[in-house]
Amino acid sequence: MNKKINISILLVSVILNWSCRNHSESKNEIISKSEKDTIIQGSKPNPTKTSLTKYDKKWVRYENLNGITLSEVELYISENGDTISWNRKIYENGVLDLTKSNFYDMDVKRTTDSLIKGRITLNLELDYTVKGPVKERELTVQFVNKYLGKKKAIVFESKNKNYVDFEFKNDNDTLIGLLTDYRRVDILQQPDSTRMIWSKFPVDNKSSTNNPALWPSPSTITSKPFSKERESG
Repeated sequence: MNKKINISILLVSVILNWSCRNHSESKNEIISKSEKDTIIQGSKPNPTKTSLTKYDKKWVRYENLNGITLSEVELYISENGDTISWNRKIYENGVLDLTKSNFYDMDVKRTTDSLIKGRITLNLELDYTVKGPVKERELTVQFVNKYLGKKKAIVFESKNKNYVDFEFKNDNDTLIGLLTDYRRVDILQQPDSTRMIWSKFPVDNKSSTNNPALWPSPSTITSKPFSKERESG
């Protein structure tokens, strides 16, 4: 299968795993559907400097009445008051449950010569819930790179791994990008029974961002947690 993920970060279409409009509400149910036929297309405005929305990013922890952590959610809160999220960690009896969590970890170092080196590791509930052998998997991260005054999109990828390494020079230590996990799964283990699955996450290392990958879904999925909310550090 001649497949190459080479998306322009400035024209990216984002699959939302789940979203909410009010930042006082959060979705604790799991939505893993990220089929290619649900990719948002067409109606998005051009992501120019004047049209990009600014978001503030923070982690919020939900606890039960006994102070036991139920979940942690990374919220992107727009200047217009909309709230969306991709990364979430689900806990069972206070212990992180990887089988129900979707999140990435990013380790980044920047040297004095403007060189940025790092690794992004992705945990998906798909790793535990998808039935059938994975015929192909590609993890791709694409960054908006600005070096010596020139801006471009740069891509790093790995095959059949849950992490991707990157190394490039940038004018500053701000990272803005998109992480894409693609996998081809043979569900029925029969000819022509493969299923293509995409999972996408905006990537930012700052608490404030205008990442062009942040495009809220027109649909709203919310549920009130029965727990108290506490902002994580």
